[in-house]
Amino acid sequence: MDTSESSLALGVFCGFSTGPSDRYVQAATVLGAGLAARGHGLVYGAGGSGLMGAVARGAAEGGAPILGVIPEFLRAKEMNDHLPPQQIVLTEDLLERKRVMIDRADAFVALPGGYGTLDEVLEVVSMAALGQDVGPLVLLDVDDDWLPLLNYVERLEKRGFVRDAGILRVARTPEQALDMVAPASAAALALAGDPQGKQAAS
Repeated sequence: MDTSESSLALGVFCGFSTGPSDRYVQAATVLGAGLAARGHGLVYGAGGSGLMGAVARGAAEGGAPILGVIPEFLRAKEMNDHLPPQQIVLTEDLLERKRVMIDRADAFVALPGGYGTLDEVLEVVSMAALGQDVGPLVLLDVDDDWLPLLNYVERLEKRGFVRDAGILRVARTPEQALDMVAPASAAALALAGDPQGKQAAS
């Protein structure tokens, strides 16, 4: 395990499905393994299937501590999911799940996903745009999945509805995503007087 970086609790937003090709699962697995190799912990939605499961298994195989956050109604539906060892936090609903994940993570990487992933991404972006204390977020692109969102935000900026489209940053590989969140997170934590991070997933 590489401990040269400050340990972060890294929140990962991603889909419950595997995506249209093996590249998506591969990217998720490499992201999980990569965060573990850098000494980070994983905060995610406690799913055992799709990209969620791939990230968690990659992180677990690398020995990363994992915090899974899931509403009770979803956990009941997914009792048969195979989950790697992790701490589970049960919430009353999706809103509380999102809040716990954001509160317990130092930085965020978003793989492609559905409505839930979009909701989580936009919550973090909205908080950042309003100057709230939230960690950096990087969109991990696999096959131009985030391009429509970036184009839409650019149009919003041109029309004066958003002021900083640059909040949405894109990485092409898991390694690049991890490189992008680490320096920004370290700077934010140092300013907050917490150089070791929140340690949410430990």
